[in-house]
Amino acid sequence: MKEMEVGQQIRRFVENLAVQFAVDVVRGYLLHRLEDVTAADCYTAIKNKVNLWQITPDSDKAYIMKKVLPRFRKLVIKYLDDLTPRLVLEWLRRDRPDLADVIEKKNQWAYADYEKEEAYKWLASQLENIKANIKAVLSSGES
Repeated sequence: MKEMEVGQQIRRFVENLAVQFAVDVVRGYLLHRLEDVTAADCYTAIKNKVNLWQITPDSDKAYIMKKVLPRFRKLVIKYLDDLTPRLVLEWLRRDRPDLADVIEKKNQWAYADYEKEEAYKWLASQLENIKANIKAVLSSGES
């Protein structure tokens, strides 16, 4: 094996580890933020089209912008668009199935008075809004 190939493999391995670490940080932070959120809260947010970024405490936004983004700036820039509603829903299915049920209209939420597509669009719009705010900070050089 050529020395260059080994170097590329090592760089790819280290980047993959860094990406996984960053994903774990984001996922862990998301779960922490959702600790006190009930399925009923999720339902209300969907029905009222609540903007999660607007209701996120400034201290949490500051943590994201001042602690997380600077640490993972290059990875965030490279992989932010890979953070999709489908991926977040997968995390919720694993870690908070009660919230995933609300979004997917399953179990006791099967007869909720909104369309499943409406709930998914709400999730997608929340994610896009959060990503837009992060991109704005990255492009302004604040982080």
